[in-house]
Amino acid sequence: MHSSEHLKSQLAAANRYADLIDERTLEYLNGRGISEEVAALYSLGTVTDPLAGHEGHVGWLSIPYITALGHCVGFKFRRLDDGKPKYGQPLGGTTHLYNVSDITKRSARIVITEGELDAVIVSGVLGMPAVGCPGVANWKAHYSRLFNGYDTVYVVGDNDLKEDGTNPGAEFNRRVASEVMNATIVNLPAGLDITDYYLQNGRDKTRRLLGITDESAVRG
Repeated sequence: MHSSEHLKSQLAAANRYADLIDERTLEYLNGRGISEEVAALYSLGTVTDPLAGHEGHVGWLSIPYITALGHCVGFKFRRLDDGKPKYGQPLGGTTHLYNVSDITKRSARIVITEGELDAVIVSGVLGMPAVGCPGVANWKAHYSRLFNGYDTVYVVGDNDLKEDGTNPGAEFNRRVASEVMNATIVNLPAGLDITDYYLQNGRDKTRRLLGITDESAVRG
């Protein structure tokens, strides 16, 4: 459980990072199809004047996990250079579904992506409710209950075939689709995630891939 003071400090940090987002971070996001306006909707930012436990990620992209009630329950960080690892999180941090506030939207359909920024693209750019799960290892069995009642739940894992023959994105698709009611797997071309597909094919074609042919995806 998160104490009220802990939640307040995390939200204050998320807001500070968002307010101080720098040009390097904006350039990175723009290259991933995310405008400054869309970034602001999800409080994406740059780790600056870090909260205790965030010191090792100064200058990284901040991706806060904010609930429908406006609480910040965690962070993911993404480095902007070619170093490894690409992603990090505070020591002792627990995993959650990302962008869970979209579950509260009146919609017959929703998308589950394999990653936070993919969810931002689907929700903030394509206009389809979406949540993100950072890989099959972070999917939890109880998550499936959150999606009961949807006509269709699109599951969009990365198509990332590895040199050893494994494909974690395909495993993500199979696992999630086997547990979520009314799930439909969206198969992407080899080597692409949904953001890559959007950047290559544009908004309209990507919306069609997700079954959006008009504005009926979101009711009300």
